[in-house]
Amino acid sequence: MNLDWRQIRTVARREFLTTVRRKAFLITLIGTPLYFVFVMGISAGSSVGEARKAVQQMRVLGVVDSSGLLADAEHTMRTPVPAQDNPFANRAGASSGPDRLVDTEVRFFPDQKTAEAAVRDGSIGQAIVIPPGYLQGAPIRRFARGRSLFSEAADRAVGRWLSANLVRGRVAPELASRVARPLDHEVAFKLDKDGRFVSQSGDDDLGGILLPMVFTMALGLCITIGGQYLVQGVVEEKESRILESLLCTLRPGELMAGKLFGLGTVGLLVIAVWGGAAAFAILPAVPALHIQLPAYILPAAFAYFVMGYLLYGGLMLGIGAVTNNMREAQQFSVWFSIANFAPLIIMWKVLTNPNGPVPTFLSMFPPTAATGMMMRLAAQGSSVPLWQIGVSLALLTGAAWLALVGTTRIFRIGLLMYGKSPTLPEILRWARQG
Repeated sequence: MNLDWRQIRTVARREFLTTVRRKAFLITLIGTPLYFVFVMGISAGSSVGEARKAVQQMRVLGVVDSSGLLADAEHTMRTPVPAQDNPFANRAGASSGPDRLVDTEVRFFPDQKTAEAAVRDGSIGQAIVIPPGYLQGAPIRRFARGRSLFSEAADRAVGRWLSANLVRGRVAPELASRVARPLDHEVAFKLDKDGRFVSQSGDDDLGGILLPMVFTMALGLCITIGGQYLVQGVVEEKESRILESLLCTLRPGELMAGKLFGLGTVGLLVIAVWGGAAAFAILPAVPALHIQLPAYILPAAFAYFVMGYLLYGGLMLGIGAVTNNMREAQQFSVWFSIANFAPLIIMWKVLTNPNGPVPTFLSMFPPTAATGMMMRLAAQGSSVPLWQIGVSLALLTGAAWLALVGTTRIFRIGLLMYGKSPTLPEILRWARQG
């Protein structure tokens, strides 16, 4: 079928300008990255603050020593707390400053009942009871007013105090100190994508989680937003009967192509703005995060956006053509949107083993290929073979082509149908014969 590209450009220009002039679009375009930067900053800062607070609030530790092993133990527990654990708060090359020392008083109690009473009245934060058979494997009993997700920081401090004081007086002080903190100030190295060992810090774990999530969320949101605008535009025009006037001067294929191109350009605009905002937010932390990405990740992201958008765009146009109102269209389109974000549901499996069978399948399966492959490419330590990227893009392109061909046939028939929605067998028949 011959298409008039002048008509397609007109429709594309109209769809683009109509969309970007909406207040809701401008709020989404500008507000979404600001919201994520704000939430990520608050989340990272609060997690560090809560972990530090868990240590600082434990001003007094109660101990009931029924074993006699801690007769010579120190009555002060000193816990170093990093001055700044949040890499997003530091510019490149900035020093985080020396560690702070938090002092905790260790108060011994004659029995468990007295220690429990002290915990109840709030005079101590928690108490540990060391049983007589501790060396033979009897468990320590711990009593506290409550537990939080960040209590582990205080637990490690107690464990280090116990380790040092169990050998106190039996070995040299330096050895006792080293027993308490055997991995203190370690220098770790990891294998990079070029097969070389490079230094690794605790911030690398944050980068290994943050970067794949940002790439996956941004790409998935852009594809989904573009698809939702397609559904909304077609359904609104069907409800207002504007399509009847448009189809007097346009072919269905021209209208469909114009909508795809126009709203695809909107998606590229969203990627450009969000990508710039993400780069501005992450740039100060790049030296601390030791981020390593393939040189071809940006061209790959562009290719996956285009193919993913064509696949989902074709499906969304088909949904808009066969439904009669926005509520009905959203009920169908939400299932395709969920599939687009499926890799995020098993993010930890992808990040811990990016070349495993499940992540590889997600990066090959067309509905999840765009977000699945971007998560694999951005995962730290992953090495995705180029042939897998090629096969993934080929499968995604084939699926997008089939979706567009089927949707074009459905589009011609479904646009001017009103009233009762067609059944699934009817839709499949239109896709085959329309």
